[in-house]
Amino acid sequence: MITQWKHARDASQMPLSAFERIQLKRLCEVARRLDARLAIPASSSNFSMRSAENQVLVTRSGVHKRLITPSSFLRVDLSGVAVEAHAPKPSDETALHCAVYRSIPEAKFVIHCHPVDVEFMKAPKHIFDGHELLKALGCPDHMTPVQLPVFANSQDMAALSHLVVKHKKDVLHSKAFVLQQHGIYCWGKTLEAALCHLEAILHLSQNH
Repeated sequence: MITQWKHARDASQMPLSAFERIQLKRLCEVARRLDARLAIPASSSNFSMRSAENQVLVTRSGVHKRLITPSSFLRVDLSGVAVEAHAPKPSDETALHCAVYRSIPEAKFVIHCHPVDVEFMKAPKHIFDGHELLKALGCPDHMTPVQLPVFANSQDMAALSHLVVKHKKDVLHSKAFVLQQHGIYCWGKTLEAALCHLEAILHLSQNH
């Protein structure tokens, strides 16, 4: 019984539903998988899931993501403001997650990490073509190119969020976007889809 309720509340002590706990545990497993491939160094990277139409559960700031549990997440609204007034600080890049959820209603999960394979990409876009794994990004065949949006990293979260919304069609089509010399954000209708998109792009990046 103790194990069952160990992670029944989020980082701000708000209750988590059984469904949320299950999904967040799976998201934590993804974080550990990415840590094993050295894609989430130090306390970088952040993860989120849409918990309701206008709410998101996102990782809190300052926690090494290899150590996260469902209790490492907290609720924010779609503007990135914590629902609970006394909640811990959410990840610094929460606004970018929320920009994806606002722009793409079908997005249910966002994975952000820092694989070295994407650091070389230059704004405004990186083009992938001629590879079988393009089908993993929704392309009808391996010859249909994907234009992955790449934004210069101003570290101004409000301005970057505006860019995500402005280029939402590209983010929708490519299933991701990159911050130059920083990292990648991938979204999916399911956690499996988000991870599939990420792994496909990482593989493509090694060959381009």
